[in-house]
Amino acid sequence: MDLRWWAVFIVGAVALGAAVALATMVPMDRITRVLRPLAHVDRLTGMPEYARIARIQFWSMLITLILLLALFGTALLTTSRPIGLSSASRNFEAVHPEDIMLCVGQPVTDPTTAGFLNYFAQHVHTFDTQRIGLTSPSLRVVPLTRDDDYAAAQFSRFAGLASLQHDLDTDKKLAGPQADELRAGINDFSRTVTYDDYVRSVQDILALCMTGFPSFDDKSTRRRSLIYLGHSRFGSPEDTRAALFSDQQVKDMAAAAGIQVNVITRADINNSTPEANDALTAVASASGGRASVYNPAGTAGDSPSGTDPTLAGLLDKIRDNPPNVVLPSGTIITRRSWDYPNVPLIGSLLMAGLLFLSLAVLRR
Repeated sequence: MDLRWWAVFIVGAVALGAAVALATMVPMDRITRVLRPLAHVDRLTGMPEYARIARIQFWSMLITLILLLALFGTALLTTSRPIGLSSASRNFEAVHPEDIMLCVGQPVTDPTTAGFLNYFAQHVHTFDTQRIGLTSPSLRVVPLTRDDDYAAAQFSRFAGLASLQHDLDTDKKLAGPQADELRAGINDFSRTVTYDDYVRSVQDILALCMTGFPSFDDKSTRRRSLIYLGHSRFGSPEDTRAALFSDQQVKDMAAAAGIQVNVITRADINNSTPEANDALTAVASASGGRASVYNPAGTAGDSPSGTDPTLAGLLDKIRDNPPNVVLPSGTIITRRSWDYPNVPLIGSLLMAGLLFLSLAVLRR
Protein backbone atom coordinates (compact mmCIF):
# COMPACT_ATOMS: atom_id res chain seq x y z
CA MET A 1 0.00 0.00 0.00
CA ASP A 2 1.13 3.54 -0.75
CA LEU A 3 -0.25 6.95 0.16
CA ARG A 4 -0.80 9.91 -2.10
CA TRP A 5 -0.61 12.47 0.70
CA TRP A 6 2.26 11.30 2.90
CA ALA A 7 2.48 14.75 4.50
CA VAL A 8 -1.01 14.35 5.99
CA PHE A 9 -0.10 10.96 7.43
CA ILE A 10 3.17 12.25 8.91
CA VAL A 11 1.49 15.31 10.48
CA GLY A 12 -1.26 13.14 11.96
CA ALA A 13 1.22 10.61 13.36
CA VAL A 14 3.32 13.40 14.89
CA ALA A 15 0.23 14.99 16.41
CA LEU A 16 -0.79 11.66 17.95
CA GLY A 17 2.68 11.10 19.36
CA ALA A 18 2.73 14.63 20.80
CA ALA A 19 -0.67 14.13 22.44
CA VAL A 20 0.45 10.85 24.02
CA ALA A 21 3.70 12.41 25.25
CA LEU A 22 1.83 15.39 26.65
CA ALA A 23 -0.62 13.17 28.50
CA THR A 24 2.11 11.02 30.06
CA MET A 25 4.72 13.66 30.89
CA VAL A 26 2.66 16.61 32.13
CA PRO A 27 1.91 16.15 35.85
CA MET A 28 -1.72 16.04 36.93
CA ASP A 29 -3.18 18.48 39.42
CA ARG A 30 -3.23 17.12 42.94
CA ILE A 31 -6.50 16.80 44.75
CA THR A 32 -6.44 19.33 47.57
CA ARG A 33 -9.71 18.51 49.27
CA VAL A 34 -9.81 16.15 52.24
CA LEU A 35 -11.35 12.81 51.41
CA ARG A 36 -13.50 10.91 53.87
CA PRO A 37 -11.52 7.99 55.33
CA LEU A 38 -12.99 4.53 55.07
CA ALA A 39 -12.55 1.74 57.58
CA HIS A 40 -11.44 -1.72 56.58
CA VAL A 41 -10.55 -0.77 52.99
CA ASP A 42 -8.51 -3.94 52.65
CA ARG A 43 -11.60 -6.00 53.28
CA LEU A 44 -13.49 -4.09 50.60
CA THR A 45 -10.79 -4.44 47.95
CA GLY A 46 -10.35 -8.11 48.81
CA MET A 47 -13.95 -8.98 47.96
CA PRO A 48 -14.45 -11.00 44.70
CA GLU A 49 -17.09 -8.53 43.51
CA TYR A 50 -14.68 -5.61 43.88
CA ALA A 51 -11.92 -7.49 42.05
CA ARG A 52 -14.33 -8.33 39.22
CA ILE A 53 -15.40 -4.68 38.88
CA ALA A 54 -11.77 -3.57 38.90
CA ARG A 55 -10.91 -6.02 36.10
CA ILE A 56 -13.89 -4.88 34.06
CA GLN A 57 -12.86 -1.27 34.48
CA PHE A 58 -9.25 -1.99 33.48
CA TRP A 59 -10.14 -4.00 30.38
CA SER A 60 -12.84 -1.56 29.34
CA MET A 61 -10.36 1.31 29.51
CA LEU A 62 -7.77 -0.70 27.55
CA ILE A 63 -10.28 -1.76 24.86
CA THR A 64 -11.58 1.81 24.55
CA LEU A 65 -8.02 3.10 24.15
CA ILE A 66 -7.24 0.50 21.45
CA LEU A 67 -10.46 1.28 19.58
CA LEU A 68 -9.74 5.01 19.72
CA LEU A 69 -6.23 4.51 18.38
CA ALA A 70 -7.52 2.16 15.64
CA LEU A 71 -10.24 4.66 14.70
CA PHE A 72 -7.70 7.48 14.53
CA GLY A 73 -5.31 5.33 12.45
CA THR A 74 -7.91 4.21 9.89
CA ALA A 75 -9.28 7.77 9.63
CA LEU A 76 -5.75 9.05 9.08
CA LEU A 77 -5.13 6.46 6.35
CA THR A 78 -8.39 7.39 4.62
CA THR A 79 -7.52 11.09 4.75
CA SER A 80 -4.06 10.38 3.29
CA ARG A 81 -5.66 8.83 0.16
CA PRO A 82 -4.32 5.26 0.02
CA ILE A 83 -3.30 3.81 -3.35
CA GLY A 84 -1.65 0.59 -4.49
CA LEU A 85 -3.85 -1.82 -2.54
CA SER A 86 -4.43 -5.22 -4.16
CA SER A 87 -8.17 -4.53 -4.09
CA ALA A 88 -7.54 -1.22 -5.86
CA SER A 89 -5.45 -2.99 -8.52
CA ARG A 90 -8.24 -5.52 -9.13
CA ASN A 91 -10.77 -2.73 -9.39
CA PHE A 92 -8.50 -0.79 -11.75
CA GLU A 93 -8.01 -3.84 -14.00
CA ALA A 94 -11.75 -4.50 -14.03
CA VAL A 95 -12.54 -0.95 -15.18
CA HIS A 96 -9.55 -0.70 -17.54
CA PRO A 97 -8.71 -4.24 -18.76
CA GLU A 98 -5.60 -4.86 -20.82
CA ASP A 99 -5.27 -5.98 -24.44
CA ILE A 100 -2.01 -7.77 -25.27
CA MET A 101 -0.90 -8.30 -28.86
CA LEU A 102 2.02 -10.68 -29.37
CA CYS A 103 3.99 -9.71 -32.46
CA VAL A 104 6.46 -12.18 -33.95
CA GLY A 105 8.94 -11.05 -36.59
CA GLN A 106 10.76 -14.33 -37.18
CA PRO A 107 9.95 -17.90 -38.34
CA VAL A 108 7.57 -19.92 -36.21
CA THR A 109 10.02 -22.84 -36.28
CA ASP A 110 12.70 -20.82 -34.50
CA PRO A 111 13.29 -22.20 -30.96
CA THR A 112 13.09 -18.66 -29.58
CA THR A 113 9.61 -18.31 -31.03
CA ALA A 114 8.67 -21.55 -29.28
CA GLY A 115 9.95 -20.22 -25.97
CA PHE A 116 8.08 -16.94 -26.49
CA LEU A 117 4.78 -18.68 -27.23
CA ASN A 118 5.23 -21.25 -24.48
CA TYR A 119 5.69 -18.46 -21.96
CA PHE A 120 2.28 -17.00 -22.76
CA ALA A 121 0.65 -20.42 -23.13
CA GLN A 122 1.52 -20.98 -19.47
CA HIS A 123 0.69 -17.49 -18.23
CA VAL A 124 -2.55 -16.95 -20.12
CA HIS A 125 -4.42 -19.06 -17.57
CA THR A 126 -3.56 -16.49 -14.90
CA PHE A 127 -5.34 -13.73 -16.82
CA ASP A 128 -8.57 -12.31 -15.47
CA THR A 129 -9.83 -9.43 -17.62
CA GLN A 130 -7.05 -9.41 -20.24
CA ARG A 131 -7.43 -10.24 -23.91
CA ILE A 132 -4.53 -11.62 -25.93
CA GLY A 133 -3.77 -12.07 -29.61
CA LEU A 134 -0.96 -13.10 -31.96
CA THR A 135 0.23 -11.55 -35.22
CA SER A 136 2.90 -12.84 -37.59
CA PRO A 137 4.64 -10.87 -40.37
CA SER A 138 1.74 -11.57 -42.73
CA LEU A 139 -1.27 -12.94 -40.79
CA ARG A 140 -3.47 -12.22 -37.79
CA VAL A 141 -2.89 -15.67 -36.33
CA VAL A 142 -4.98 -15.28 -33.15
CA PRO A 143 -7.34 -12.29 -32.97
CA LEU A 144 -7.72 -10.68 -29.56
CA THR A 145 -9.65 -13.07 -27.37
CA ARG A 146 -10.56 -13.74 -23.75
CA ASP A 147 -10.86 -17.46 -24.45
CA ASP A 148 -7.79 -18.48 -22.47
CA ASP A 149 -8.06 -22.16 -23.37
CA TYR A 150 -8.22 -21.40 -27.09
CA ALA A 151 -5.29 -18.97 -26.94
CA ALA A 152 -3.17 -21.40 -24.90
CA ALA A 153 -3.95 -24.25 -27.31
CA GLN A 154 -2.95 -22.16 -30.33
CA PHE A 155 0.25 -20.94 -28.70
CA SER A 156 1.19 -24.49 -27.70
CA ARG A 157 0.43 -25.77 -31.18
CA PHE A 158 2.71 -23.25 -32.88
CA ALA A 159 5.37 -23.64 -30.19
CA GLY A 160 5.52 -27.36 -30.90
CA LEU A 161 6.55 -26.75 -34.52
CA ALA A 162 10.09 -25.84 -33.44
CA SER A 163 10.61 -29.34 -32.06
CA LEU A 164 9.39 -30.93 -35.28
CA GLN A 165 11.65 -28.69 -37.35
CA HIS A 166 14.55 -29.54 -35.05
CA ASP A 167 14.01 -33.25 -35.66
CA LEU A 168 13.81 -32.65 -39.40
CA ASP A 169 17.00 -30.58 -39.42
CA THR A 170 18.90 -33.30 -37.54
CA ASP A 171 18.04 -35.87 -40.23
CA LYS A 172 15.31 -37.51 -38.19
CA LYS A 173 12.43 -38.76 -40.27
CA LEU A 174 9.01 -37.40 -39.46
CA ALA A 175 5.96 -39.60 -39.62
CA GLY A 176 3.27 -38.64 -42.10
CA PRO A 177 0.98 -36.92 -39.55
CA GLN A 178 3.91 -35.02 -38.04
CA ALA A 179 5.09 -33.82 -41.44
CA ASP A 180 1.54 -32.68 -42.25
CA GLU A 181 1.31 -30.93 -38.87
CA LEU A 182 4.58 -29.08 -39.50
CA ARG A 183 3.57 -28.06 -43.01
CA ALA A 184 0.09 -26.91 -41.95
CA GLY A 185 1.40 -25.04 -38.91
CA ILE A 186 3.95 -23.08 -40.93
CA ASN A 187 1.29 -22.20 -43.48
CA ASP A 188 -1.25 -21.17 -40.81
CA PHE A 189 1.27 -18.98 -39.03
CA SER A 190 2.61 -16.95 -41.93
CA ARG A 191 2.64 -16.84 -45.72
CA THR A 192 5.59 -16.17 -47.97
CA VAL A 193 4.91 -13.14 -50.14
CA THR A 194 7.41 -11.60 -52.58
CA TYR A 195 7.33 -8.06 -53.97
CA ASP A 196 9.18 -6.27 -56.72
CA ASP A 197 9.05 -2.68 -55.43
CA TYR A 198 8.63 -3.21 -51.71
CA VAL A 199 10.74 -4.67 -48.91
CA ARG A 200 9.23 -5.68 -45.59
CA SER A 201 10.52 -3.78 -42.55
CA VAL A 202 10.12 -4.26 -38.81
CA GLN A 203 8.17 -1.01 -38.73
CA ASP A 204 5.66 -2.51 -41.18
CA ILE A 205 5.20 -5.54 -38.93
CA LEU A 206 4.70 -3.32 -35.88
CA ALA A 207 2.06 -1.34 -37.78
CA LEU A 208 0.33 -4.58 -38.80
CA CYS A 209 0.30 -5.74 -35.18
CA MET A 210 -1.16 -2.42 -34.01
CA THR A 211 -4.09 -2.78 -36.37
CA GLY A 212 -5.07 -5.89 -34.41
CA PHE A 213 -6.48 -3.70 -31.61
CA PRO A 214 -10.17 -2.84 -32.14
CA SER A 215 -10.57 0.78 -33.28
CA PHE A 216 -6.78 0.96 -33.28
CA ASP A 217 -6.70 4.48 -34.67
CA ASP A 218 -8.34 5.90 -31.53
CA LYS A 219 -7.55 5.73 -27.84
CA SER A 220 -9.54 3.37 -25.67
CA THR A 221 -10.43 2.90 -22.01
CA ARG A 222 -8.73 -0.48 -22.37
CA ARG A 223 -4.97 -0.58 -21.87
CA ARG A 224 -3.00 -1.70 -24.91
CA SER A 225 0.32 -3.53 -24.90
CA LEU A 226 2.29 -4.80 -27.90
CA ILE A 227 5.18 -7.23 -27.36
CA TYR A 228 7.47 -7.76 -30.36
CA LEU A 229 10.01 -10.55 -30.68
CA GLY A 230 12.22 -10.95 -33.74
CA HIS A 231 14.73 -9.36 -36.06
CA SER A 232 15.58 -5.68 -35.83
CA ARG A 233 15.72 -5.46 -39.63
CA PHE A 234 15.00 -7.58 -42.68
CA GLY A 235 16.91 -7.93 -45.90
CA SER A 236 20.35 -6.64 -46.63
CA PRO A 237 21.60 -3.05 -46.30
CA GLU A 238 22.08 -2.94 -50.06
CA ASP A 239 18.34 -3.41 -50.68
CA THR A 240 17.10 0.08 -51.58
CA ARG A 241 13.43 -0.78 -52.04
CA ALA A 242 11.04 1.33 -49.97
CA ALA A 243 9.09 0.19 -46.93
CA LEU A 244 5.59 1.34 -46.04
CA PHE A 245 6.14 2.80 -42.58
CA SER A 246 8.89 4.86 -41.00
CA ASP A 247 9.94 5.01 -37.36
CA GLN A 248 8.10 8.28 -36.85
CA GLN A 249 4.90 6.91 -38.37
CA VAL A 250 5.00 3.95 -35.99
CA LYS A 251 5.53 6.31 -33.05
CA ASP A 252 2.60 8.43 -34.20
CA MET A 253 0.38 5.37 -34.53
CA ALA A 254 1.28 4.18 -31.05
CA ALA A 255 0.68 7.63 -29.57
CA ALA A 256 -2.65 8.08 -31.35
CA ALA A 257 -3.92 4.67 -30.22
CA GLY A 258 -2.38 4.72 -26.72
CA ILE A 259 -0.34 1.56 -27.35
CA GLN A 260 2.69 0.60 -25.28
CA VAL A 261 5.28 -0.98 -27.59
CA ASN A 262 7.79 -3.45 -26.12
CA VAL A 263 10.51 -5.01 -28.27
CA ILE A 264 12.91 -7.90 -27.81
CA THR A 265 15.34 -8.03 -30.71
CA ARG A 266 17.76 -10.79 -31.60
CA ALA A 267 21.49 -10.18 -31.13
CA ASP A 268 22.52 -13.31 -33.07
CA ILE A 269 21.11 -12.26 -36.46
CA ASN A 270 23.65 -11.25 -39.08
CA ASN A 271 21.64 -8.37 -40.50
CA SER A 272 21.01 -6.90 -37.05
CA THR A 273 22.74 -3.53 -36.67
CA PRO A 274 23.10 -1.09 -33.76
CA GLU A 275 21.25 1.52 -35.80
CA ALA A 276 18.25 -0.79 -36.27
CA ASN A 277 18.22 -1.69 -32.57
CA ASP A 278 18.42 1.98 -31.61
CA ALA A 279 15.48 2.80 -33.87
CA LEU A 280 13.30 0.18 -32.18
CA THR A 281 14.48 1.31 -28.76
CA ALA A 282 13.35 4.84 -29.62
CA VAL A 283 9.91 3.55 -30.64
CA ALA A 284 9.56 1.59 -27.39
CA SER A 285 10.76 4.49 -25.23
CA ALA A 286 8.37 6.95 -26.87
CA SER A 287 5.43 4.68 -26.01
CA GLY A 288 6.52 3.95 -22.43
CA GLY A 289 7.62 0.40 -23.22
CA ARG A 290 10.81 -1.59 -22.77
CA ALA A 291 13.44 -2.55 -25.35
CA SER A 292 15.89 -5.43 -24.89
CA VAL A 293 18.43 -7.29 -27.01
CA TYR A 294 18.36 -11.06 -26.57
CA ASN A 295 21.00 -13.59 -27.54
CA PRO A 296 19.70 -17.18 -27.35
CA ALA A 297 23.07 -18.73 -28.22
CA GLY A 298 23.78 -21.75 -26.03
CA THR A 299 20.36 -21.73 -24.36
CA ALA A 300 17.39 -21.96 -26.69
CA GLY A 301 18.78 -24.86 -28.67
CA ASP A 302 18.89 -27.09 -25.61
CA SER A 303 15.12 -27.05 -25.32
CA PRO A 304 13.39 -26.15 -28.58
CA SER A 305 9.92 -26.17 -27.02
CA GLY A 306 10.84 -24.60 -23.67
CA THR A 307 11.36 -21.03 -22.50
CA ASP A 308 14.91 -19.91 -21.82
CA PRO A 309 15.16 -18.32 -18.34
CA THR A 310 16.79 -15.23 -19.84
CA LEU A 311 13.91 -14.74 -22.25
CA ALA A 312 11.40 -15.45 -19.48
CA GLY A 313 13.11 -12.80 -17.35
CA LEU A 314 12.79 -10.20 -20.12
CA LEU A 315 9.11 -11.03 -20.54
CA ASP A 316 8.57 -10.84 -16.78
CA LYS A 317 10.00 -7.32 -16.75
CA ILE A 318 7.66 -6.32 -19.58
CA ARG A 319 4.65 -7.77 -17.77
CA ASP A 320 5.72 -6.02 -14.57
CA ASN A 321 5.53 -2.71 -16.42
CA PRO A 322 1.92 -2.72 -17.70
CA PRO A 323 0.66 0.14 -19.85
CA ASN A 324 -1.29 3.08 -18.47
CA VAL A 325 -4.73 4.13 -19.60
CA VAL A 326 -4.78 6.89 -22.19
CA LEU A 327 -8.29 8.29 -22.54
CA PRO A 328 -9.51 9.84 -25.82
CA SER A 329 -9.12 13.25 -24.17
CA GLY A 330 -5.43 12.52 -23.65
CA THR A 331 -5.73 12.04 -19.88
CA ILE A 332 -3.37 9.38 -18.53
CA ILE A 333 -4.64 7.16 -15.73
CA THR A 334 -2.28 4.94 -13.77
CA ARG A 335 -2.65 2.66 -10.77
CA ARG A 336 -1.14 5.46 -8.65
CA SER A 337 -3.90 7.83 -9.72
CA TRP A 338 -6.58 5.29 -8.76
CA ASP A 339 -7.75 6.17 -5.24
CA TYR A 340 -9.36 3.29 -3.40
CA PRO A 341 -10.07 4.20 0.28
CA ASN A 342 -12.64 1.42 0.72
CA VAL A 343 -10.57 -0.76 3.06
CA PRO A 344 -9.50 1.92 5.60
CA LEU A 345 -12.92 3.57 5.35
CA ILE A 346 -14.67 0.31 6.19
CA GLY A 347 -12.17 -0.13 9.03
CA SER A 348 -13.02 3.33 10.37
CA LEU A 349 -16.73 2.58 10.35
CA LEU A 350 -16.13 -0.77 12.03
CA MET A 351 -13.99 0.80 14.78
CA ALA A 352 -16.55 3.54 15.32
CA GLY A 353 -19.35 0.97 15.62
CA LEU A 354 -17.40 -1.14 18.12
CA LEU A 355 -16.53 1.95 20.14
CA PHE A 356 -20.17 3.00 20.24
CA LEU A 357 -21.27 -0.46 21.41
CA SER A 358 -18.54 -0.69 24.04
CA LEU A 359 -19.46 2.71 25.51
CA ALA A 360 -23.13 1.78 25.50
CA VAL A 361 -22.37 -1.40 27.43
CA LEU A 362 -20.26 0.52 29.93
CA ARG A 363 -23.06 3.02 30.55
CA ARG A 364 -25.36 0.15 31.46
